[in-house]
Amino acid sequence: MSSSLQVQLQNPNKIKDVLKKAPISFKLNDGRRVETLLIYLPSVEDKKTSHDALFECIKEGVLQNFVFSYKEMQKKLGRASDTAMVDLFDKAIKKLSKHTAKGELGELILFTLLDVYIQAPKLLSKISMKTNPRMPVFGADAVHGQFLGDGFRVYLGESKLHKNFKSAAADATSSIANAKGKFEDEFLLLDSYLDFPNLTDELEETILTYLNPYGADLEDKIHSPCFIGFTQPDIIFENEASFLKHYQELACQYVGDFFSKVEKQKLEIEEVTLLMLPFGCVDKLVDEFILYMGITK
Repeated sequence: MSSSLQVQLQNPNKIKDVLKKAPISFKLNDGRRVETLLIYLPSVEDKKTSHDALFECIKEGVLQNFVFSYKEMQKKLGRASDTAMVDLFDKAIKKLSKHTAKGELGELILFTLLDVYIQAPKLLSKISMKTNPRMPVFGADAVHGQFLGDGFRVYLGESKLHKNFKSAAADATSSIANAKGKFEDEFLLLDSYLDFPNLTDELEETILTYLNPYGADLEDKIHSPCFIGFTQPDIIFENEASFLKHYQELACQYVGDFFSKVEKQKLEIEEVTLLMLPFGCVDKLVDEFILYMGITK
């Protein structure tokens, strides 16, 4: 039996050039190390960040892989049509709406970071199950998985796009606790819709046995990655080095605040990873996303 799951996105290096990782790690004031992933958009001409490169990546394949299961993707691509990815994009965009675009953009970025940086593939494609584009996704915003050593970890992800980081952190940590407490609902979906690139009957049986909430202790098997995209209008600096210095100073405040809220929810810091990404203006980002993708409903 294979001990690893294959991820769905096939262009990780291109994505890493757009969603860049800051080489920064953190410890809390009491010395405990916490898991973080600080992401940023590179500056372009005139020392300004642009969302176009991110949106281009999304349109070229990220959105399709986010919305649809691997099985659905392969069925369409297997028809050897030159327009298969365009057709999949057109179909995927019909699952989104102006009403839900803000939440779904956050979920899409979370999916991308888990697939590319954590290398934990998506196990469920909740967006594809929507029958109405204005419907939100219920439960965890992302359900991914990964073998670690002799065990299996399921990632119940939460995402927030918000003007204010600390407000987003309060909402997100509450949602994390709720999602973990309702894992049985996610398991029932996994039991019916589990899917990733190298899925076999043996792997499926192994994963479902590991995660069965009716006969196993799941405390060390559920991990909660939390993505927060937030407005930080002073993110543009003369060069990358000065930006990263400022980002680290800023994040020192936010990381401590986030993990204090984690502990207020009676969660262990070891079971949560913080993923963060500053934007000049979240509302502008979402408006540009809707326009670029051609979301009309």
